[in-house]
Amino acid sequence: MKQNFKDIQLMDDIILLGKEQKMSWKTTYIAGKGDFREEVKRKLEHSDQRYLPGFIESAPGAVTHDLYWIDGRTDLRTFKRAIGGKLIWKYRMRFFASLEEFTASQESADKNEFTENERRMIEEMQQSAA
Repeated sequence: MKQNFKDIQLMDDIILLGKEQKMSWKTTYIAGKGDFREEVKRKLEHSDQRYLPGFIESAPGAVTHDLYWIDGRTDLRTFKRAIGGKLIWKYRMRFFASLEEFTASQESADKNEFTENERRMIEEMQQSAA
């Protein structure tokens, strides 16, 4: 069942088990290597997590990004468990709780494109090709 974000209204008050409670949402940004979005979506659909999917546009070939709003009563560890450790490890996913953390990680990733070991290996390949 596909839902449009416009169809899902963030309500201040919802009724859970006959009790009126405030519903709050936490924004969670995810970055990883490869396109993990469909697999994460599938895992979350089969979990009992309350979430709303978001969207972050990324350039082709860049690190893949995703955005979710999770129930304010859910901690990040529980959200990660719903996704699964194997999937997180497979795509080297990193989770961020604020836009500032997320953008800072993207900027540092752009500056440090290669590790020192990768740079050394590139130099060795260039020298052997010459």
